[in-house]
Amino acid sequence: MFKAGYCILITLLTFWSAGYAQQTMTGKVEKRGSTEIIIGANVINLKQGKHNISDMGGNYRIPAAAGDTIIFSSAGYQPDTTIVAGYMFTENYLVALKPNVVMLQSLTVEESRNYQLDSMQRREDYKFILDKKHPVKLWNEKRASDGPGLSFSPIGYMSKKEREKRRLKKRLRQEEEDYYIDSRFPVARVAQLTRLQGDSLRIFMNRCRPSYQFCRGATNQDIFLYINDKVRLFRKR
Repeated sequence: MFKAGYCILITLLTFWSAGYAQQTMTGKVEKRGSTEIIIGANVINLKQGKHNISDMGGNYRIPAAAGDTIIFSSAGYQPDTTIVAGYMFTENYLVALKPNVVMLQSLTVEESRNYQLDSMQRREDYKFILDKKHPVKLWNEKRASDGPGLSFSPIGYMSKKEREKRRLKKRLRQEEEDYYIDSRFPVARVAQLTRLQGDSLRIFMNRCRPSYQFCRGATNQDIFLYINDKVRLFRKR
């Protein structure tokens, strides 16, 4: 009787300590050097495999414990990695992402190399979600060990966890495409070629941003001609 009660007590203490250690980290994601909020920023707890995005006010919430590694990322900004500390639970933790702007003096080769290195690092950071497979093969999923016939779990495929994982993968793919466009169509180079600045440059970048498909197949000369053509039309408005 005493042994059974002791086991129950240990179990309750284990659950209690786990619940105590598991807390929620909250805060806001902004652009560094301003109060401009960043909507839809990815917030990923690498240790726990949890993820969320910042809302329309730039606010985020993510389950965390002291010592966890949190990555904040958004297209057009450099990712920020934070190691969770105890004080981050007692106040809203502000994250300021630095715009991913290529300096004017940078060469095209350096821009491409920087993108490739950053892309490899992002792949390494997010491999826990990009490479993870469901224990039962899901619909339309190919595996090296696949034999003839079908074997999949429609229930698992439609589960909340799998739907969230697919949404995160989709956001990460879109974010990677945006990073690639930024590497081929950087603000600094556009400003140098067009002589636009301030609001005119910002509006031009938003209106004339090329597609990912175009950037993948375009040469440097194609990009140059694209910018010249777009700025000519832009100035006629």
